[in-house]
Amino acid sequence: MPHILKRVFANIKIIKQNIDIMTANGSEKRKLPRFHITPCQFHDNELKKTFSVQDVSLGGLGIRLVDRGDLPAFAVATVHQGILKIEGLKLPCEFQVRYLRGSLIGAEWQNLNQALKDHLDQISHPKHLGMNLKAYDLPDSADTIWYHNPIGVDLLLYLSESKISRWTLYIHHSFISWEQDQAVRTGRALAEDEEGYAHGIVRVETRLIDYDPQADKRLIETSIELVKNAAIKEESTRQLILNHLQGAI
Repeated sequence: MPHILKRVFANIKIIKQNIDIMTANGSEKRKLPRFHITPCQFHDNELKKTFSVQDVSLGGLGIRLVDRGDLPAFAVATVHQGILKIEGLKLPCEFQVRYLRGSLIGAEWQNLNQALKDHLDQISHPKHLGMNLKAYDLPDSADTIWYHNPIGVDLLLYLSESKISRWTLYIHHSFISWEQDQAVRTGRALAEDEEGYAHGIVRVETRLIDYDPQADKRLIETSIELVKNAAIKEESTRQLILNHLQGAI
C-alpha cells in the first residue's frame, strides 16, 4: 500500500506540473513565467511614460503593457521613439509596432543606430545569454526550477520524484525542449491573446507551441554554447542537458 500511494502522489505531481500543457484546435500551449516589472525598460518620448520590455534582440522588442489604457497608443504600424534602458546602458531607439497580442506589443527596430546595434549584438551572444541566467522561485510550483534572463531567455526544469523529467529552453521566440522517451525538439513559441494570471510579481503567460518538422541544428548549437556558460546551480543538471543537446546533433 505505501508503494501504491507513493506512485499515486508521484502521478499527481506530474499532472500538476503539466497543467501548463494544453491542446486547443490541435495546437499545443504552454505556460511561461514573466515578471510584471523588468530591468529592461523603454521610455517613450511622446507619451512621457516608461514601459517594461520583456524581450529584446537585434530584430526588435516585446513590451507588456500594465495599463490596457495605453493600447490605442501602440496601434499596429505606429512608430515610437525614446530611450531603451538595457543592461546598464541608456540608448536612443526607434521602432514600429508589428502586432498586438492581448497587452503584449511586438515591434521591429527602425533606423537602428550603431551603438544600440553593437550592444544588442554583444548581449545576444549565447555565452552572454547563459552567463546572465539567474534562478528564481515560482509560486506554487515547487516541482519547477526557473532560470531567467530579462532580455527574453528562460530555462524551465520540470521535476518528478526529484529528477528532471522534462526541460525547455526559450530563446526569444524560439525554443528547444526534451522530455522522457522523446527526442530533443525545436520550434517557435508565440504569445497568445490570453492575459495569463498573476502570482505576486510573476505573471504566468500562455505561449502557442509550433514544433519544427526537424530539429533546428543551428538552434541546438546555440543552446549548447548557452548552457555551457549558464549559471546553473547543479553541474549534474548542466551535463544532463548538454548530453541531450549533443546527442541531437
